[in-house]
Amino acid sequence: MQTGAADRDFSGYNSAQQGRAVRSLAIAAVDAASRDESPVPPVAVDLGCGRGIESRYLAEHGFTVHAIDVDPSMRPVLAALGAELPVLPAITDLSTVSSLPDCDLLLACAALPFVPRRAFDALWDIMLAALRPGGILAVDLFGDRDDWAGTDGTYLARPEVEAALEGLEVLELEERERDGASFGGPKHWHTYRVLARRR
Repeated sequence: MQTGAADRDFSGYNSAQQGRAVRSLAIAAVDAASRDESPVPPVAVDLGCGRGIESRYLAEHGFTVHAIDVDPSMRPVLAALGAELPVLPAITDLSTVSSLPDCDLLLACAALPFVPRRAFDALWDIMLAALRPGGILAVDLFGDRDDWAGTDGTYLARPEVEAALEGLEVLELEERERDGASFGGPKHWHTYRVLARRR
């Protein structure tokens, strides 16, 4: 079992993602996003974007995308994507983020659980502050019965998730537990899939 950030091979994980399908959370988020007649393209933020698979999907569906990841090995991959589509990459640790661009969609596929608990609440507040009225929040969170709970990430009990979503219109909150595989081997998963709209 991984015990901390030093055990996490983000570069290896991101390299192994080449060729996979777009995650269903990103598809659901785009489907839920409101469409208007503004000539200005909507803005999306993709936290923990990896090699940009979801960022590409968002850009191909009309968003200008701020793609943020901690893994410096993804810099050339994201730069190439940015040369092709309206994707603005940044390499930074999510736990050090002090602001985010105002956005109409904020996506974080399985990235937030790796933010240390001491930094999570501040990042969450920054995320909600960046989300424009009517904007869509689409995130994966890990629960307190996940095999990795107790490491230096953020693993939430159901009441904590519900409290974090107060004031938002919750479109979907799916809690799941299952035994399965992870990049590091067999694992018991406890997850929340969240889709919400800022009022």
